[in-house]
Order: sequence, then structure tokens, then C-alpha cells
Amino acid sequence: MQEKGINRIVIAVWDFEQGKYYFEKLLGAEFAPENTDGEAASFGVRVAMAWEAGIELISPLPNTQSPIRDDMEKNGEGIKGIVFAVDDADEAMKNGETLGLRSYYDLDYTQEEINEKCQGRFTTYKEHFISAKEPLNATILLGEFFLPQKHQKSSSV
Repeated sequence: MQEKGINRIVIAVWDFEQGKYYFEKLLGAEFAPENTDGEAASFGVRVAMAWEAGIELISPLPNTQSPIRDDMEKNGEGIKGIVFAVDDADEAMKNGETLGLRSYYDLDYTQEEINEKCQGRFTTYKEHFISAKEPLNATILLGEFFLPQKHQKSSSV
């Protein structure tokens, strides 16, 4: 099954632990263990995912310059990105290119990486990161996420 619509929002906070506590209390969010493999660090941030709550919490690493730190110093904490789940991330990116959008980073995880970084939640995990000034003035991520049977939402009739 493929997930569609808004997958999650990316929220930047200065105090990482306090941010996690806030959303745990407010929404009952359960954050997955922080992945410390260096991918997030290459962007100068820490990342915590609360998959069921639809939150990706980010915080600038101490003493590290990064685009997130620059943005937060100018605009403060808050929503910095929206991840949209689409049928085909590459096709959606091609459509974005016709609008003048360009991806500044791409992910296409192997199943091993999905198991490690996403707790095995998906069978496909691909994203294109786009800095979209208009109309959102935020980062947009176009993602292709296929859910294995165990994570599909059941519906009752």
C-alpha cells in the first residue's frame, strides 16, 4: 500500500529534548530512536521522527553552521518543511521542474537503510528535497513511501 497526502511536517526547535517532550505530552507522539549515522549531521541538525504523529523534529547541532540554524536565527522556531507522499516521486519532481523547482538533495533508501533508519516501516522510501519560495516559503519534500502490510491502517465497515 502506498501512503498519499501529507506524510509529515518538519518542525525546527532550539531545544531538541524539550521539543520532543512537548509533542509527546501534547499529541502522545512516540519518537523513534534518534539515528546518529551522520546523514542528519551532514545538514547540521539532529532529527527525531514521530511517524504516527506525522512529525519530523529537527534542531541545529551546537556550534555548527547550517541552513536550518540560519533560518531559525532569522525566522525562529516552527514549521520548516512539509513532506508530501506522492505516487511517483521522480514523476512529481519532473512536474516540479516544469514549475522551475530543483531538488537540492535526494534520498532513495535500500531496504537495509529503511530497516535501520525508518524501523522497517516502508518497502520503498524515496524523497526529493525542494526549497520552494513560492507559495509556501518552506522546504517541500516529494516522497514515495510504500507501507508493508503490518503498518497499513485498517478500516472498519
